[in-house]
Amino acid sequence: MKKASPEIFKTYSQAFLSEGFGEKAPLFYAKRRQEHLKNLDSLCVYASATEEKEGRICQNPDFLYLTGINQGRAILVLDPLAKSEKEILFLSEKNAKKEFWNGIRLGLPEPYIKEITGFKTVFSLEKFDSWFKDRIANLKAKHIFSNEIIRRKLLGCKLEVKDISKIHLEQRTILEPDRIALAKKSQKIAKDAFLKLLPRIANCKNERVLCAELECLMLSQTNNGLAFPSIVAAGKNACTLHYAKKDCEIKNGDLILLDFGCRYNTVCCDISRTVPANGKFNPLQKLLYNIVLDTQEFHEKNVKAGLTLKELGKKSWDYMEKLLAERFTAKGGKMKRHYVGKPHGISHLIGDIVHEGTSNRSYLEEPLKPGMLISNEPGLYGHFTLSINGTTYSEHIGIRIEDDLLITKNGCKNLSAEIPKEVRAIELLFSHVANHATK
Repeated sequence: MKKASPEIFKTYSQAFLSEGFGEKAPLFYAKRRQEHLKNLDSLCVYASATEEKEGRICQNPDFLYLTGINQGRAILVLDPLAKSEKEILFLSEKNAKKEFWNGIRLGLPEPYIKEITGFKTVFSLEKFDSWFKDRIANLKAKHIFSNEIIRRKLLGCKLEVKDISKIHLEQRTILEPDRIALAKKSQKIAKDAFLKLLPRIANCKNERVLCAELECLMLSQTNNGLAFPSIVAAGKNACTLHYAKKDCEIKNGDLILLDFGCRYNTVCCDISRTVPANGKFNPLQKLLYNIVLDTQEFHEKNVKAGLTLKELGKKSWDYMEKLLAERFTAKGGKMKRHYVGKPHGISHLIGDIVHEGTSNRSYLEEPLKPGMLISNEPGLYGHFTLSINGTTYSEHIGIRIEDDLLITKNGCKNLSAEIPKEVRAIELLFSHVANHATK
């Protein structure tokens, strides 16, 4: 077999994610599959995303994690009961017409397919139905495993089809050293983008322009795109949690909520910062901002392996309410919120997708384990009124501060610690910009 050159991996860089691992990528993904096989007692079938639209794909994270393949119409079979061929990849035939539209894809025939993917056995996708029928007929088991998409396709199977998500999630959500390094790289990209963005805010007259600047700064540093569409919300708009409109003017005195992140190779980051458009927090904004910041620091201090996100979240939201009572309402402050106590989850898992885990978020009640990456994102949203030193401040305010925490044996490590968030640090960054502009 001829050895695939580094240029071959570059050619397929969007179809097979080897960036960060280079020519070792096939072995990296093969090791994951071998570990996964140890947890299986029967055949397991994984499907990739079924469609690509205009060359874009939202790959199934379980399939991507085990193969590195970032394209549609492919199937992975892991079979611990097989005497040989325990790992089989089913791929579509090469289609020059489709590649004309969407770009180069892995397919058969391809002289380097086995070396690129790390699979010793690669079959045509057209053979899957007949192969599956024959294999099931001879399978010495009463059940098989599958992910959600292909479970629908296997409804005619007489064996019980069990959901693999929980078994797989336990492996996928614990980051090994290689992925921790990728997570740190994505954090650095987010930090650089944030620091370069601040001097440009004054020249961005609306949310759309500011969002374009932010996303361009991230995309210029990674080939793997954004972790999610960025949120850029000024003033009252920051009170909408998943604000997407992004066409409003940024006014002097507004707070701007930025929720952003990129993907480096396969690992995502998820960062939120709230900054004053004019570079200076007013007294009410500063008071409320520090309540959110102190809650975030409280949460970080409490996070450790063995605890659940559900119990940690309740403790932190209760802490925020305590701070609001002491620092705001006790001083005559009035507020109107569209929620009571908890506007959203304070933490979620992060990994190959920005919101890792099953759709029902059952992981919230599972103990945290070393190697897991979680968000830390308390927020406060509503209309607030308070008199401070004889001046009454009354405005809609939305504040979210978000870092990413890596669970360790004795607590956690804040991977986002170098992205400024203290009031003084943010105001100093703005003042340096202003001082530079006047020179």
